Amino acid sequence: MKLVLTADNLIDGTGAAPVKNGALVIDNGRIVRVTTKAELGRDTGKGIETIEVKGGTLMPGFIEAHAHMHCSAEADAFKHITTDSDQVFLMRATKAMRQALLSGVTTIRDLGSKNNIAFPVKKAIQDGIIPGPRLLVVGTPITTTGGHCHMFGTEANTEEEVVAAVRHQIKLGADYIKMMSTGGGFTPRTNVRRAQYSSDILKAAVKDAERMGVRVAAHCHGTEGVKNCVKAGIHNLIHSTWVSANPDEIYDYDPKTADQMAEKGLWVDPTLAFDFIWQDKGIPVKQEDKTVLRSDPARRYEILKDMWDRGVKLVTGIDSGMSHVGFGDFAYTPQVMTEKVGISAMDSIVSSTKTTADCLGVLDETGTLEVGKAADAIIVNGDPLKSIKVLHKVDTVVTRGKVVKRDGKALV
Repeated sequence: MKLVLTADNLIDGTGAAPVKNGALVIDNGRIVRVTTKAELGRDTGKGIETIEVKGGTLMPGFIEAHAHMHCSAEADAFKHITTDSDQVFLMRATKAMRQALLSGVTTIRDLGSKNNIAFPVKKAIQDGIIPGPRLLVVGTPITTTGGHCHMFGTEANTEEEVVAAVRHQIKLGADYIKMMSTGGGFTPRTNVRRAQYSSDILKAAVKDAERMGVRVAAHCHGTEGVKNCVKAGIHNLIHSTWVSANPDEIYDYDPKTADQMAEKGLWVDPTLAFDFIWQDKGIPVKQEDKTVLRSDPARRYEILKDMWDRGVKLVTGIDSGMSHVGFGDFAYTPQVMTEKVGISAMDSIVSSTKTTADCLGVLDETGTLEVGKAADAIIVNGDPLKSIKVLHKVDTVVTRGKVVKRDGKALV
């Protein structure tokens, strides 16, 4: 049976001007027409299900590039990750995938979970056992001994060990590889300011992954680690926080390296909404300790705007699963891009859909509302080009042609 979605506005995710009174015709899980209500013609009437949201905007489903589905997103997330059983992790991941889907996320990349969590959850979604977005996984992240996220990562130190770890994850079915280029705030006794891997080791990982048609993402806070990633050709830099090696300073931004990112066509997931989410939820942030990750949000936004203006491709991830960052919080990212960084609402939406789909290698399948693509679509209440905050108000969610949320109510 055909499904028709209609709303006052249609944003297709390509950056084109919105279509007034837009309509999307779906058949067998695929988009077969992108049109207007006035031109629907034969695609109305008996035997055709129609969902209309008056005052709404029809657009591609969100694409979340950075989740840790087995983490709790609670204040004690670190305690949970080090004490919970695999059975609890699986239940957390199942709940997380449903929450993300109902928030409008129709494609998600898990950027580091235990192998025996990530791969079974992906298969369960594919087989229709549990509800969830299209799921891409990296399996376990690759880190140094005692390095960032070692508690659920693969520890590898030498070039030979790292290449072996890359091959093992791809053997298991990883869609992407995740490296830990620097320490991280989530893991005690790691150093966010300094590199964990040399550029040569990172380059070896990229070379071997590319040989097998797989891209590499790398966590990098410190500027030293950011530069190593750019030199190595890491496809997707995560955070890229430009943290100074000097503990008396916060940032050490290097515009020349940003230019190299743009020239090489690298994608950057800055997880830019993290601080804002804590602030919006009233979570106090203590930054007295110079050994941990500190922030200056206003300066951070300035840096990101400069990177954007230089042509760096920003993609959308929120690091969901970390403390206080929920799996239904995705809409904070385009909100912060627009309200704080100064990127237009349309460009923020394109980053949240088309650009991130391109980074994840799924643009041929999803990320825009175009004929032939999977029917991954949402309808929000209101016009996000007038107020980006309406992206938090998701009325309808359709994933691969299946309606999973309607009138603001979950159907799964």
